[in-house]
Amino acid sequence: MDGVTTMVEAGRHRIEATVFGGGLPAVVIEPAFGGCARAWRPIAETLAEDTTVVTYDRAPYGASSPARDGRKPGEVAADLHEVLRTLDVAGPFVLVGHSLGGVYLRAYAARHIDRVAGMVLVDSSHETQRPVLRDRFSARERVLVALTVPQLIARSKRWRGGADRRSAIREYRMFTRMGAADQALTRGALGSRPLIVVTRGPGSETAPSSLWLAWRDLQRDLARLSANSRHIVSESPDHYLNEGDPKLLISAVADVVRSVRTGMPLQEPVTASEGD
Repeated sequence: MDGVTTMVEAGRHRIEATVFGGGLPAVVIEPAFGGCARAWRPIAETLAEDTTVVTYDRAPYGASSPARDGRKPGEVAADLHEVLRTLDVAGPFVLVGHSLGGVYLRAYAARHIDRVAGMVLVDSSHETQRPVLRDRFSARERVLVALTVPQLIARSKRWRGGADRRSAIREYRMFTRMGAADQALTRGALGSRPLIVVTRGPGSETAPSSLWLAWRDLQRDLARLSANSRHIVSESPDHYLNEGDPKLLISAVADVVRSVRTGMPLQEPVTASEGD
């Protein structure tokens, strides 16, 4: 299904956004750090057979402008609010946030809770994750983390999702400084709005690693943002579940859309395994 792509002026940024389909509630997708809207297009096109879907590249990704701020969650949320206002897409919205995108959408929800109908968090980052996970990193994982900034400098613009080096590094460093004080939403903040948290699987190990178990517990904590939530663990160990398990994500978003439309609580998941 073809979408309509628009370049939107949002504060100090020019942001490319695409609207697919039609119907309510509209679904808004926020990609990961280093991700871009293009990677979510197949999922957006499928969901657009039933409702409106908005994908966009926040600054500095895709064809959008470099970031001219600190990329703090509140700043990204302000840009998104302007994008949706300019596109004149009716709310409230079902927000779909992947990885760091989940942090940004929780910041948006905290500022515009009346514009939020439901949420899907896809292997979402957690504001308090760094000290929790750091103690469980293997030697190899510690090296990979230490090489993040050198990689952002050395690798191609395409590898960075279209981002310029300075903007990507600024966003990464913002994230490394996040802690408990930066949590935009507290337990129960979404009320009874439908929320599905989808988590990558532990992989082919005979027993889940302590790192994955700690990650799962952080995901469980996110599920407590709503009294009407489900936590689903994918069979895929891929953090990029839009590629590793797209059918599960489509099903999760469709379930939240259905719950919003009917006013009925989320049903038990029929695919994958529930995390709690």
